Amino acid sequence: MAEFVFTRRFLRELAEFEKSSSGSDLQNLEQTLAAIVQDPHLPGRVPSFYDPSLPSYLYRAGDIIVHYRITTHGDLEFLNFFWPRI
Repeated sequence: MAEFVFTRRFLRELAEFEKSSSGSDLQNLEQTLAAIVQDPHLPGRVPSFYDPSLPSYLYRAGDIIVHYRITTHGDLEFLNFFWPRI
């Protein structure tokens, strides 16, 4: 299991997400983050091409898309995530 950190942006988005999401949405996000931490190279991830010098990936689970990267030290950095905002 990799070590992980959250960017400030991710934490701000998480606070906003928590205000408007259901219990199942929160559980989906929690399970998605746990799956990425268990295996950052999991099937279904796609390169984001955001910064070619430090590749990052997008992983979709239901309506949530998580943007993360593996640092040069092999740790995970959760950058941000996307969800439908109603």
